Amino acid sequence: MSGPAVTVLLPVFNGARHLRESVASILRQRFCDFELLAIDDGSTDDSAALLFSFADPRVRVLRNEKNLGLVATLNRGLAEARGEWIARQDADDISAPGRLAAQMAFVRGNPSVPLIGSDAWLINDGGRFCGRWRTGGHADLVSWDLCFRAPFAHGSALFRRDLVRERFSGYRDLHACEDLDLWSRVAAEFPVVTLRAPLVKYRLHDASMMAAAATDEARLGEVRTILKDHMAGVAPGLDRSERECIAEVWSGRRPANWRRYFDAVRMLELGFLRGRRKPPGWTRLVAEQHYALYFQEKRTDGGGAFLKALSKGNFGMILRLPWLRMLAAGLRK
Repeated sequence: MSGPAVTVLLPVFNGARHLRESVASILRQRFCDFELLAIDDGSTDDSAALLFSFADPRVRVLRNEKNLGLVATLNRGLAEARGEWIARQDADDISAPGRLAAQMAFVRGNPSVPLIGSDAWLINDGGRFCGRWRTGGHADLVSWDLCFRAPFAHGSALFRRDLVRERFSGYRDLHACEDLDLWSRVAAEFPVVTLRAPLVKYRLHDASMMAAAATDEARLGEVRTILKDHMAGVAPGLDRSERECIAEVWSGRRPANWRRYFDAVRMLELGFLRGRRKPPGWTRLVAEQHYALYFQEKRTDGGGAFLKALSKGNFGMILRLPWLRMLAAGLRK
């Protein structure tokens, strides 16, 4: 008997508070050819009992005898999964009913794409809407995003199981951002895209790995190394010192120095131009600047998006934005 098309991989560690809602969102999917593989990573709360309470035959529950950590649990899931495709789900996130249907329709129509994400609604711990995580869409803009930050939420990812497990050896054991590392390695060899529809609800909280990376020097160093390695592949026009400068801008929060941030964006643009790739078109880059600043602002103090973010810096910096020069170049044609 063949396995399901999709394994929804759900690692859980002390996630009882939001777990029932998260699992229910998967069981309500309009795409039915899936299994939900939930792995309890030695939880000390009611997570395991909640998982075993689901009578749906599509739910398969495994337990680690002790807490092994997220990466080991994810890699165990890759080994145990029966599906050709892996859809990630976190214990505190929620998938829209049409998520799997939309993503599977895309990858079946685009067989060269082994990894896809999506936009996400941002919610707080109580489930209240607080913004939208807008993603790049086409592969070049996802590669551009990967030079600065995670291009989509881990819980929105759908990827080909065998490729990730055999070619890329699964997730690597890092202090933080194992998803950013995997996306970067895949994007260096294959097109990685996103759907511009918000197919998941992503819960913002201070305990997230990306938030922790912003305040821990060891984790921050790991993130910057991932970004620099990715730049070396997608923007070969950059030299080592330029990659260092761009990576140093990343802080996990709103940029502390707007001049350095905008200089880094311009430097990356030139790296794309000097290398084998072209930068995204100016209209896409306009959107990129807007939602990048919006998302960073939402992560810090829930403030008023782009204009409020710019008010924190030097307004004259707007004239230095790369998308303005690209717009001017387009008007001259």
